[in-house]
Amino acid sequence: MDEKRELKREVLGTWLVASYGIAANAPIAVATLYFVGIAGLAGGSMPLVTFLSYLIYATTLLVVYEWSKDIAASYGYVAMIKKGLNSSLAAFTVGYGYIYQYLVAGAAGFGVLGVASFLYLVSPSIASSMPWLWAVISVIVTLETTLIMWLGVKPVGMLNLIVSLISIAYLIVTSIALIIIAGDKNTLAPFTAQPVNGNWVLILTSMIFGITTFGGATTPVGVAEEAKIPKKTLPKALLLEFLLLGVGLILNAYAQTVVYGVNNMFNYANLPDPMVIIYSKYFGTITVLILIVLVAFMFNSSTIAFATSGSRMIYGMARDGVLYPKTFAKINKYGVPGNAILLTGIITGALSLISGYILGPLEASIFLITFGSFYVSLGHLFAAIALIKHKVKV
Repeated sequence: MDEKRELKREVLGTWLVASYGIAANAPIAVATLYFVGIAGLAGGSMPLVTFLSYLIYATTLLVVYEWSKDIAASYGYVAMIKKGLNSSLAAFTVGYGYIYQYLVAGAAGFGVLGVASFLYLVSPSIASSMPWLWAVISVIVTLETTLIMWLGVKPVGMLNLIVSLISIAYLIVTSIALIIIAGDKNTLAPFTAQPVNGNWVLILTSMIFGITTFGGATTPVGVAEEAKIPKKTLPKALLLEFLLLGVGLILNAYAQTVVYGVNNMFNYANLPDPMVIIYSKYFGTITVLILIVLVAFMFNSSTIAFATSGSRMIYGMARDGVLYPKTFAKINKYGVPGNAILLTGIITGALSLISGYILGPLEASIFLITFGSFYVSLGHLFAAIALIKHKVKV
């Protein structure tokens, strides 16, 4: 096989592979933005919803974990479906869906438009004084992330790992501090349906949104071919990053709830930027500034992680002559699919600008993320069915 079409192998260790999952999820950004939606539905039961959503998402992770011991492919979900169902149509459908998810919902919707929208939420006056700023940010982030991806998978992994670990550590430390500050307000009530008067319909409804809180955790499958001993490294990386995400997000959900007040969480959902407001009340200016910087950096890292997986999906399909021309399987001097990365950057940038112009950056971000959830569910469903058939056949 032409060496110029083969990715550089044996590059990423367990922690670097795991960094792609943490970065894609962007936990500190999720805590800042997603918890607002959960609290709006579940109020003081937000920690319960977060915990149950974590358990539900664990079933999805388990499917990918089992597959990762058998398959190490840049276009992971396509390979899973092909091997499990032996159906080119199903594999193509899932592959196309995940390209949508990685580039449209993940990179453009959550990553690029996420950081642009966040800055407007932090300082609403920016929206009126510089209504064009979101577009400038979108262009800069798109160009910067595309360049970083072009320079190789390891530099990206190192950047993701540093930002991700700092963010997780920040979440854990500040959450513990808030729990201590809460004092006698600490209670197990947030892990029950008591705050919503036992209304499990509300709990289950909010879980639809809550499950997406852990979205991106399976993203490391996209860099499987570039991992060291991939069929051993990828399973360990998936477990490692999912454990860190669970600790950071569940702990922060509880900390914010008890310090703000279990019975006040429906009001929490009406605040313009509740986490920033809470941190401003109980911590100093420097801590709040660190929060804002970390959220911005995590949105940036999330863009890179999703776009990297999207470029590998394009590369893998092009290498097999599916949907994309062979030119997108070409490898640059840094050992990554250069043409696929450029296409990824063009698609991400164009989608961000066009949808942002039509709907506004925040509304466009929500629309792209929400619409992408269909493809995520479809892909996970096919992967689970394929795994059952594969295990039974084996």
